[in-house]
Amino acid sequence: MVEIVQQKDFSFGSAERVHALESADSAQVLVISDSHGNKNTFFSILHQFGPTCDALCFCGDGVTDVCSALENSHIQPFLPPVIFFVKGNGDNSTATVLTQNRLVIFVPTDKEAVICGKKILLTHGHKYNVYIGTNELKRFASGKKAAAAFYGHTHVANAQIKNKVLLLNPGSCSLPRGNVPQTFAIVNINKNNEKIDYQYFRLGWSATEEITFTPYEPPKGEVNLFW
Repeated sequence: MVEIVQQKDFSFGSAERVHALESADSAQVLVISDSHGNKNTFFSILHQFGPTCDALCFCGDGVTDVCSALENSHIQPFLPPVIFFVKGNGDNSTATVLTQNRLVIFVPTDKEAVICGKKILLTHGHKYNVYIGTNELKRFASGKKAAAAFYGHTHVANAQIKNKVLLLNPGSCSLPRGNVPQTFAIVNINKNNEKIDYQYFRLGWSATEEITFTPYEPPKGEVNLFW
């Protein structure tokens, strides 16, 4: 369960848990993006996967949904102990969490996090023209000597390795594009393994209209929404 406090580096959680994540031997990270106000779907993912994850990385356009999760006493126990998030083109640079006190949080455009000794970048992606590909994002991540960059914006699940950097878009858990389903990703990071493993999940509904989660293989290659 996350401690409802924002650190100076904009991460959410206790300083002890954030620092422990930096040097952990291994970590499981829940990567979600573009919920766009669909709190019920977002909460369902947290309910199923949050308790087994060490961190949540939210890649923008739905920061108010993250705030709603922090405010909700029924959802708080399912939140990973550390949360990283960034501002999407539809988000504001500040937001408010209303629990026992009114807490104003600051939402960075880009975020550098260290997980298991590896630098991970978070960004929404609109600054790097990801609608037409990931070359700009690759250059940014390589310049920062990052092991991975998580981004959103396209609403299309996609993962590529360029110059040994993993560029991972979890897709949209709410409003997918490009004939792909609603998706998110679980990323496994190990201090002693250069390769970062990941698994996508698609959302579906059972005959009784309950949300289901099924492993999913995202499209290969570049995504260009103007083709």
